[in-house]
Amino acid sequence: MNTETKRIYYLDILRIISCIFVLMVHVSAMYVVKNFGTFNFYVGTFFDSIGHLGVPIFIMISGALLLDKNYNYTKEKLIRHISKLILFFIFWSIIYSIVQNIIIPLQNNKNINYFKFFGEIIKGPIHLWFIQMLIGLYLIVPLLRLWVKEENKKYIEYFIILSMIFSFIIPQIISIGSNYNFFYRYIQNAIDNMNLKYIYTYVTYFVLGWYLNNYDIKDKNLLYGLGIIGLFSSFTITSILSITLNKSIDSFGYSTINAFFASIMIFLLVKNKCRKKEKSSNKIVSNIVKNTLGIYAIHQLVIIILDKYFKNVLPQNAIINIIVTFIIVAITSYTITDILRRIPLIKKVIQN
Repeated sequence: MNTETKRIYYLDILRIISCIFVLMVHVSAMYVVKNFGTFNFYVGTFFDSIGHLGVPIFIMISGALLLDKNYNYTKEKLIRHISKLILFFIFWSIIYSIVQNIIIPLQNNKNINYFKFFGEIIKGPIHLWFIQMLIGLYLIVPLLRLWVKEENKKYIEYFIILSMIFSFIIPQIISIGSNYNFFYRYIQNAIDNMNLKYIYTYVTYFVLGWYLNNYDIKDKNLLYGLGIIGLFSSFTITSILSITLNKSIDSFGYSTINAFFASIMIFLLVKNKCRKKEKSSNKIVSNIVKNTLGIYAIHQLVIIILDKYFKNVLPQNAIINIIVTFIIVAITSYTITDILRRIPLIKKVIQN
């Protein structure tokens, strides 16, 4: 969510890219889950691998803003941000629960399960886990701001390296290895007993956003190379694992070293390209950014409707289907969000 009235152009561009990636994940998900071993499966896995970078990038944007020394941090402002996230979560949870537990069952002549209806309002639709996670990050912002400062640069670098090893590299090795040998689970047990939750994945992305925003990286080409490797190895290794295990394997999500370096690469590329322009966001970019949170909330509902009522109308070829569906979902979600944002009461809930 935007935390200041003054916009930062490259962060706005990253926010749009992040939103695009999130939509890409959910549009391609059906091919990863239901079409194992087919051409469509590998197409879906390719788009899914790229799309998984959306969440890390968005978290880095939030960290770059909320941990910045120039951010006018107050207890009241933090409470207001958290309150808006809670209202956002409740509002959209009610909408999704009404559609999935009342409207669709009634259309299928099924009884309404009111316990499930209210239970899913509390749980929320699956994609809104991100809002719950973001609330958790906001709650520890006062603690992070105590030490995420320029004078503690070497300690912050130590934190990032420590997390890279114990929250990304080792867990990924264990995740892959445990598919072939039970021995890796003993390693996992040893790591779990160390209880290194302080360097958890999403906190690392949060701190990393501040770091990349404040420092120019000398070895950018090295990071770009690692990012490209990470981007394509996610697809390659996922495909190899799926083939050898004869089932769909999704081992390359947000908490992988692949996503770690690929996210850094995109963050730095956009930062370096956009900062050279030294310009504030234009009106088109600003308007899209104001709608990104609403697009994130509503896009899954658009996908549900397309899958239920227009599944047989859309192209069956995965490449064409994903592109066409993505365009429909993006335009529809943007249009609905832009309309809702002009309604005073709803605007307070869905505005970035």
